[in-house]
Amino acid sequence: MEQEIALLRETELFRDLSGEQIGKILKISRKVTFPEGEVIMREGEEGDTMYIILEGTVEVVKSLVMGDPDEEANEKNKVFTRLDASDHAVFGEIALLEMMRRTATIKTVTKCRFYEIKKESFLSLTEADHELGYRIFLNLARIVSARLRKADEDTIKLTTALSIILRES
Repeated sequence: MEQEIALLRETELFRDLSGEQIGKILKISRKVTFPEGEVIMREGEEGDTMYIILEGTVEVVKSLVMGDPDEEANEKNKVFTRLDASDHAVFGEIALLEMMRRTATIKTVTKCRFYEIKKESFLSLTEADHELGYRIFLNLARIVSARLRKADEDTIKLTTALSIILRES
């Protein structure tokens, strides 16, 4: 159990939590395994689960066209990043906040093991332990804020590139 607590301490979402608090998170977590090449979540589908990578590597894939993402149209999809266990990566965390469509497809590159946390269990835990809930939601806000800042920077880069291209044509 100490090794699992140490592993979760490295995860940004659980930063500054005590061993006891992380132990509570472990109690609501379930270990799951996916083979290489498996889609864990698909962009556009509703989800209620967050994952923490324990072993393996995944790809984060986004559709480059509006509407339903078409898995067969690979030229319309872009691999945005790869995450692995050494990143102490968490994905699907927005599903803990609200019932919303997934913003990307996550696919395993290698055989992977994860901790899986369901929204209902997570919300019950944070309701029962307000200090734990406060710390996790503060960390979650930091993660979402950093991703929003990066998305803003990417939007500015794309807008700049597009305006240069349009000016030259």
